[in-house]
Amino acid sequence: MSLADLKPVIEQAFENRDQINAETKGEVRDAVNEALNALDSGKARVAEKFKGTWEVHQWLKMAVLLSFRLNDMTTIPGGPGKDTNWWDKVPSKFDGWG
Repeated sequence: MSLADLKPVIEQAFENRDQINAETKGEVRDAVNEALNALDSGKARVAEKFKGTWEVHQWLKMAVLLSFRLNDMTTIPGGPGKDTNWWDKVPSKFDGWG
């Protein structure tokens, strides 16, 4: 899906966010994951400067917020010190390093 294709899916899902949860599958989950991947890779930005003015892409903010509804809390290993863990809904960006 292109970024232009993701936007209406995410905007509609955000309007119906009370129905979105960890059990949600299909187009909504796929669109949110693709939006997050675009943010992580730098292909998309939540805010960009155009002609000296900052433009905020609200739909990308919505994708981030929807991801919190789509993912349950889980333990994340790899904190400082031996056997240190923490809880989060977002996987560690350092997972698999070293």
